[in-house]
Amino acid sequence: MNFFPTFSKINAYCIVETEHMFDRYTEIGGKEMETNTYEDIEQALIGYKQATATWDKQEYLRQLLAYITPLIKKKIRHYFGYVDEDLLQLGYVRTIELIDNYELERNILFMGYMKRMLGCYYYDEKRKEAKAGDLVEYDEAFMESDYESGYFDIELEDLLKGLSYKERYVVERHIMEKSLLKNVAQELDVSYVYAKELKRNAIKKLRVLICL
Repeated sequence: MNFFPTFSKINAYCIVETEHMFDRYTEIGGKEMETNTYEDIEQALIGYKQATATWDKQEYLRQLLAYITPLIKKKIRHYFGYVDEDLLQLGYVRTIELIDNYELERNILFMGYMKRMLGCYYYDEKRKEAKAGDLVEYDEAFMESDYESGYFDIELEDLLKGLSYKERYVVERHIMEKSLLKNVAQELDVSYVYAKELKRNAIKKLRVLICL
C-alpha cells in the first residue's frame, strides 16, 4: 500500500530510515527505544522548524520520528490491541502532518499535543471498524476506558466546562465515580432514558473537545 502519494521524498525517506533503525534495535535484543528527555525532543523540534538546508531538516525529522515511535505504538496497542505495519505507517504519516502543523509560538507542550492528537487519530481509525448501530456503545466504552487508563492528557476540569450541568453531573458520578446510571438518574430526578441521553451527548461533546 502506498502511504505517501502527496509526501515529499524527504518524508518518505525519514519514515523508512526510522523503521530500519527500530528493526536493527529489535534484532539486537532491544525492547523499545530509550526514553528521551523533553529537552532532546524540543531541540529536534526547534531544529526541524528552523532548518533551511534539506539534509538538516531530514535529519531532525528522522530524530523526531524515532522519539515519537514508542508513543505511536502505545496508542496503536491501546486502541487495536496489536501493532502492525499498516497502522505504524499511518501513524508516521499523521505524525509528520502534526509536526508540520505544530506552532512553536503557541507555547503548547509538544508531547502533550502529540499524545492528544495521535490518540484522537487512532480512535477515529478504530471507530471506522464499528458498525453504525454500534457507534454509541463504542464511544461510551472507549470514553470510560480512556478515563480509567489516564489517556486524557489535558485537564479534565477544563473539558467538563464545555458540558451542561446535568451532562457534567452524569460524567462525574457515572464515569468517574462509577455510580450506577439509574442511581444518577434518580439523583437528578430524571428518567433513566433521559440520563442515557445526557451521557451520550456528554461523550460526543468531550470527544470533540479532546480532539480540537
